[in-house]
Amino acid sequence: MLCTAKRLAVITSVLAYLFVITVANSEIWPGSPSTTMPLHLSEIVKNLLNNIEKDGDWNENVDSALLFIEFLVKQKVQQQKSSVLDTAIGSLYLEILEKISSIRLKVIQSFGAHNLQAIFQNNLMITGFTLRRHQIDKNLEFKTLAQNYSTQLGTGFPSDIFAGLCLMHLKGNELCERLRRTCLPEIKISTPTYGFRRTHQALQLYFLMHHNCARFYGTRLSFEILATEHCSQVYREHQLIAAFESKEWQELYIEQSAICGLFGFAEFLNIEELTKIIEWESGATCSCIKSHLISDIPKHCRCTDHKHIVLLVQFVNAMLFLI
Repeated sequence: MLCTAKRLAVITSVLAYLFVITVANSEIWPGSPSTTMPLHLSEIVKNLLNNIEKDGDWNENVDSALLFIEFLVKQKVQQQKSSVLDTAIGSLYLEILEKISSIRLKVIQSFGAHNLQAIFQNNLMITGFTLRRHQIDKNLEFKTLAQNYSTQLGTGFPSDIFAGLCLMHLKGNELCERLRRTCLPEIKISTPTYGFRRTHQALQLYFLMHHNCARFYGTRLSFEILATEHCSQVYREHQLIAAFESKEWQELYIEQSAICGLFGFAEFLNIEELTKIIEWESGATCSCIKSHLISDIPKHCRCTDHKHIVLLVQFVNAMLFLI
């Protein structure tokens, strides 16, 4: 536990850093985060962060994810600042933020500051963490996809990976116009898109709809409709993968759940969904969601690989939505 002076300093710096001034009327979650939070999500998040730090195999995606979850937690703190900072939840948020800062310092020493940093600090805003229920079209037919699904996974737009999304590299005075020219076409494209390319498309939409420039491109409702359309298509594939129960596509399943969970869609953000993924990871050889001594982690395990970075984003987001 932080001493009083240090705690006040951390709280002050956190609030000074934040740029959103909206306040959410959220119910304060009672009890100890480590014992009463659904599925012990806070413990899973802390275990993942600890194991990522122990791993030490830094890469750009690690820094991207750390910046992303730092942004999410700070947005949640800002929206609840009048009611949580002196509670167990407030202490949990500060503990997570301190751990993120500690790991990022090590990553920056290896790679330098990430170009995402300015985007998160100056250009993005989340207005709330509210579950969106009954919006996903769950009736889209998915069984015909099974015939050639494996060959379709590499088709569609965009082809960029998380760290290469157009939004993350755009700076300067003409930012909004450049986003309109380069990013909007890819999230509005109607060409059939599958697999990771579909989730990357949804992720790009997430950044755009929360960007300061979004007001120049359309209404909030128009973005939400587009998000529902994208994630309904993701859910179509999600159902297929669940029906196959194939380990081959578990990583894609996790990313689908994580990305569409960011929008708050309850079909991807519920206890049953999270339990399934936790059970997969608990039974895995590496199991980076568990508490480990360094000597207990097999040498071939990488807690900084793509799957575990996506899991970190998913569980942090779930923790913030389900509190």
